This record gives sequence, structure tokens and C-alpha cells, in this order.
Amino acid sequence: MEVHHPHHPTHKKKWSEYLLEFFMLFFAVTLGFFAENVREHQVVIERKNQNLEAMLEDLKRDSIQLDQRVVEYSYVLETLENMKYASYQYQKKEINESTYLKIIANKSDSLTAGICFFLNNSAYKNTISTGSLSVIESKEIKRLIAEYYEELGVKLIDNNRNVDVDINEFMEKTIKASYGFSSEYRTKVSKLSHEQLIEDYKTIPAYRQSVLDPAFRIYIHKFENRCDYYLYVMRRFQEVNQKLIKELENKNY
Repeated sequence: MEVHHPHHPTHKKKWSEYLLEFFMLFFAVTLGFFAENVREHQVVIERKNQNLEAMLEDLKRDSIQLDQRVVEYSYVLETLENMKYASYQYQKKEINESTYLKIIANKSDSLTAGICFFLNNSAYKNTISTGSLSVIESKEIKRLIAEYYEELGVKLIDNNRNVDVDINEFMEKTIKASYGFSSEYRTKVSKLSHEQLIEDYKTIPAYRQSVLDPAFRIYIHKFENRCDYYLYVMRRFQEVNQKLIKELENKNY
């Protein structure tokens, strides 16, 4: 006798079950999406913090350079002003030629113009390339970064170039016209004391001719204006540098 097994019909899902599965799947995908976004955001924030900490170190190194340049160019302006006044005194016969040449030789030998400031901007470049700048919340920090690296940075490139051009012209036409910067001359002067170098300057006809010329004051005045503006740019850098350091040290970014 055959045994007949009863057939159990397949359970048919209700539309509400399908809807529940759909929402569960949708919720899982959405949750994963948000979790990935949170993780990526945390990575971006961490990278931003690292870049700004590195920028703070760059700014502190800049600060040391800026202090040196401000002292140097302040001294350069004082030296150029003294040279210009000595030229005026000589032309007015208030001092004799020997005294005048000694003053100019002494001042020109101690002239330290031509050393330029160069930004430490590797952290800033990383901040830009990684998109970290866009996630900085502080508007003041963003403003100071833009002013320091973009506005003043552009002026710096132009002024470094102008200082190089003007000091070369000044040297060629005035105090170093007879020497140039050959390795032979550098070897020669490195063996001379300050006093010997001054006496050596005074014996060179081309040097005497250039500094005794009344036009000497014109070249000094031109180079003085260049150094004065460069000093102004350095002081603006100092001001923004200190503000940006203070903001970054507070870590309110």
C-alpha cells in the first residue's frame, strides 16, 4: 500500500516582509556609507592637525630668520645713511679726502646687505595638496595663512629678486666696482684684516673714482630705498608670523 505524504505548500511572504527586508538592507548599506564617511573625515582631520603642527614649526624657523633679517637690514640702512652723509660732507668740504675714504671703506667693508629671507613652506604646500585647508574651521587662521603665504609670499619672491639686482648694480657701480666676486679676490681678501682691507680699498683707482663722484649718493639713495622697502616687508612678515603662531599654538582650528 502506498504511503502518501502530504505536500506542504511553500510559504508566501507578505509584502510587509519584503518591505522589512528592503529597509534592513537599505539601513545596513546606509550605515556602512556613513561609517566610511566618518572614518574618512577623521583621517582628514588628523592630517589637517599634523599639517598645522608642522606649519607651526616652519613658522618658528621663519621667525628666527626674520629676526636676523630685520636686524641686518636695519643696520644696512643706518650704514647707507652714514655713507650718504659722509659723501655730502666731503662734497661740501666739511671733511678731507683721506677721512672720507676711510669712513666709506670702513662702512662698505661691514655692509651685510644681500642676504634674503626664504619661506619654510613645505607644510603649507602639504596643507594645500591634501585639502586640509578646506577643513580648517577658524576663519582667522585661514585669513592669516592666505596673507602670510600668498599675499606676502608673492611680494617676497619679487623683492628677493629686486634686492639681488639692485645690490649687484650698487656693487658694480660703487664700492666693489674694481673687484667683482672672483674666487681669486675672495682668496685674497680672506687673508687681510679689516684694517688692511680698508687700506687696500683706498689704493684702488676705480674705487676712489666711484666713491669720490657726487653721483655716489644717488646710487646709495636708490639702494637705500630698496633696502628700506625690503625691511618693511620683513616687518610685515614678522607681524603676521607672530599672529599665526599664536593662533596655531591655541589649536583652535
